[in-house]
Amino acid sequence: MDVGSLLSQAGDPVHLNREKAITSLEEALSTKDPKESKEIIEQLQNGVLTMARSDQWEQRLGAMRIAGVLISSHAADPAFLENAIEICSDRLEDAEVRVRLAVGQVLKALSAEIGTVVWEKTIERILSSIRENFDRDLAEPSSTTVQGERDQRPDSPSLVASLLQQTYRVERPGTGEMRHGTEGWKCLETSFRALQGIMEGCGATFAPYLTPELRALIYKALLHPNRFVREACHYILGSVCQLLEGPELETLGPEIANKLGLGLSDNWSQVRYAASVATRTFLLAAKPYHEIVLPMVLPHICLNRYYVAEGVRLYSQETWQLIMGDQGRLWVAKCAPTVVSYYVEQSKANNHAVREAACASIAELMCKVDKEAVAPHVPRLLRALLMCFRDASWPVRDAACLACGRCVLAFPDESKEVLAKLYDLWFAHLWDNIFSVREDSAIALANAARAYGPDAISRIVAKITEMLPKAKDQPADSKARGNLENTTLFGVAAERSQRANDQELHTDKTMFSCGSLAPKLQRGGGGGDGCMDHGFARDKEPWEATDGCIYMIRELAGVAPDQVPQFLPGLAEAARLTHFNHCLNLQETLWRNLPEIAKGIGKKSFKPYLEEFLQPVFQGLRCGHRLCEAAAGQCIGKLRDLIGPGIFEGRLDDDQKILLHSSSDIPPPQGPLSGMGLSKAPVGAGAAGVGVPVAGGIPMMMGQTRIMPPPPTTTMPR
Repeated sequence: MDVGSLLSQAGDPVHLNREKAITSLEEALSTKDPKESKEIIEQLQNGVLTMARSDQWEQRLGAMRIAGVLISSHAADPAFLENAIEICSDRLEDAEVRVRLAVGQVLKALSAEIGTVVWEKTIERILSSIRENFDRDLAEPSSTTVQGERDQRPDSPSLVASLLQQTYRVERPGTGEMRHGTEGWKCLETSFRALQGIMEGCGATFAPYLTPELRALIYKALLHPNRFVREACHYILGSVCQLLEGPELETLGPEIANKLGLGLSDNWSQVRYAASVATRTFLLAAKPYHEIVLPMVLPHICLNRYYVAEGVRLYSQETWQLIMGDQGRLWVAKCAPTVVSYYVEQSKANNHAVREAACASIAELMCKVDKEAVAPHVPRLLRALLMCFRDASWPVRDAACLACGRCVLAFPDESKEVLAKLYDLWFAHLWDNIFSVREDSAIALANAARAYGPDAISRIVAKITEMLPKAKDQPADSKARGNLENTTLFGVAAERSQRANDQELHTDKTMFSCGSLAPKLQRGGGGGDGCMDHGFARDKEPWEATDGCIYMIRELAGVAPDQVPQFLPGLAEAARLTHFNHCLNLQETLWRNLPEIAKGIGKKSFKPYLEEFLQPVFQGLRCGHRLCEAAAGQCIGKLRDLIGPGIFEGRLDDDQKILLHSSSDIPPPQGPLSGMGLSKAPVGAGAAGVGVPVAGGIPMMMGQTRIMPPPPTTTMPR
């Protein structure tokens, strides 16, 4: 191995070359003869000492990476270990973050190799770095005039001039109140990660060094404004739980559980995930005294099982299964007051994703947990859901809509107090501009029908009668999202390219963060119908009312099938409407749901209306809208299987039979009658269907000619 080339490659500006050098070094150290390796290691150690003093950060990073490999492979000599500790102390606040992170890894390897002596020699350096950078430097000016111009103050100060100066000052990005929350903390995060590395490297031997002062510093950092610092310190807290396992952790258990609860409720998903990791470690170490600490974090874990960030959600679900086993419902019932209070609190959170998770959690609480434990809290939970039902974020409204439906089904008597408001909201959202909200409103109303019987069914039937014909009044220029106009700071999509390259629009402007708590999506609480409360000026599109009725009729077929046939002619009429832009979207919804409607009311009740749908559904196969074509094909296949292939085909004209056998969107027959009643497509009925063979079968209707399948042909190879 050429040591010079390897050192040069380890400090290469190209990341891939640096990684290749480290991989080559690891392979060489594992295969070389000890005598030969000794000379190589000595050269590498000298190279590390030289590279660590380089002005190029790539060289310094390479030095740290090589040092880490040498120490981890137990190849470094004692003198080099001492030098490595000094290098890490010198580079703890390196200007390059990648070098600082590598320092933390080297400190971890050193601690694993020689123990707590590393902490004893670096404690002052690390703790002073943390304390000095814990707060940002506020000495710089908080504001300047535009483009750095001098602030022109009057020679003789006056009250009016002073007020104008304060009112019309312009904050520059990166200064004062315009400074981003992740900016200006220097090496605080990486210094904490260096502390974490030493703790993990030392293991149980570090426990005596976890003094109250050090724990207080960690607890304080859990509330730091910088989310990256909070994330790092939650990982550190997990390490603390491992080190203190035993009587000391039992003493500190409630204190740690409270801190973990804050992290599990953090606005940032990365912090929630770090807190989730620490919480699992804590609960596994605290098994003997779960009765004390588990109620303090149980609501947080329970809610995070529905959190929108997949990593947090899946990890929390695994933690729940690991810790609770089959006792989860019993624990939630036991801690019901605490769980309810936390859910209600989270339903008011600034983060719309948290509000959505709270609605899903409330629905689960009402459906799955002992009703005697939950019943006293139902009014409070319903009030929280009603507020979320008027949220600015449609996923929150969607989740609240479903949760309310489950609530009235589980607690019909307790829900009567707010039932009138719920009906208004459900019917309003049945006409929402988001299709999934319309569908879930129908599902919720069906639950209300199951809970309250004829009274709810009569309300639903009256509303369908009113809304189903609305598509006939739809103007030709329909819009998929209603009359919403994009008047945001960022403009409409057509102007995106022009605006993206306009320097004036992106210089000295307010900075926004993807996780900002700015009220872009307000919480609910208004007094309207839910679709209008959240601040959008929106006119409802008539076709969306008909679309919502399709979902409602599908759900009604499962609750009160005798009420559905009266609406089938109206559905067929809606399927023939083609005068507005989104008629194919409406048809797609109908074709996706018609088979379920037919199955719900039974084929005997549906067959008299079948022919009214045949022409529009076969036209949908050739409409040019792929989603509609696919839905129409699936609809035809399911109706054919429900009615019976022979009877279904007997209702078709020649062109429709050709499409039935030639369209790739129609699935092959399924079910016990799949091979019966099929015939050849008529020859000459259309160019597309000439000579299309199909499977033979038994005649299903009088007057049909029995058509046998053609004999198989075998082509012999030449």
